[in-house]
Amino acid sequence: MEQFVTIVGWVIICALIALLGRKRKIGYGWSFVLCLLVSPLIGLIITLCSKKKDVDFINMD
Repeated sequence: MEQFVTIVGWVIICALIALLGRKRKIGYGWSFVLCLLVSPLIGLIITLCSKKKDVDFINMD
């Protein structure tokens, strides 16, 4: 039971960190996978080092 709680906690932390990747070039998916495979801390560092996506604004006149 303790291992289950640990795994669920790990996945939740990875998902929260991956949310930061949504607006970055790395994206949600890659950020999530990196967090799962390496560690949430390393995944967070890689995600934050990734460049932000360029936002195209629609000019409404």
